[in-house]
Amino acid sequence: MPDLNPSTRRLPLPAVALVALALAGALLAAQPALAKRGKSVANEAEWVAFDPSARTVTVEIRKKGQGNRDLVKQFRSTVKKGKKVTFNVIPSGSILTRTSVAINGMKGELADIGPGKRVVVYWVEDPEAPGELFARKIDVVFSEEELEARYPDVEE
Repeated sequence: MPDLNPSTRRLPLPAVALVALALAGALLAAQPALAKRGKSVANEAEWVAFDPSARTVTVEIRKKGQGNRDLVKQFRSTVKKGKKVTFNVIPSGSILTRTSVAINGMKGELADIGPGKRVVVYWVEDPEAPGELFARKIDVVFSEEELEARYPDVEE
């Protein structure tokens, strides 16, 4: 009589091998995409402009970059304190591919950022255009005055 207890039944060895190969293939397929993203560099900057037709943003760098030291070295003449830098962006689409924007921790859009705002730009070398820069994420940093104006009832 066959064993009908599911806890004692085992998968045949060829089925286990097939599942293992499928998982290995999926991991190998995802690896180039993961390697392409790499670790980014964060620079504090002042917002200059967003050009929606060119899909670029321009900022003036305020502080030395933190993060991926190889990228900092590679682009040290381009991304340095006091210099205006242009980054490629993807303004819309999937969160996995577009440039995300956070304004006070809330989702925002590139068009919501006004000139003169302090931002932190997280960037990498553009995988679509080697030698150019791509802004993965942009965080807007509020000044003390802006925080007090937004949240007057909060005490320290």
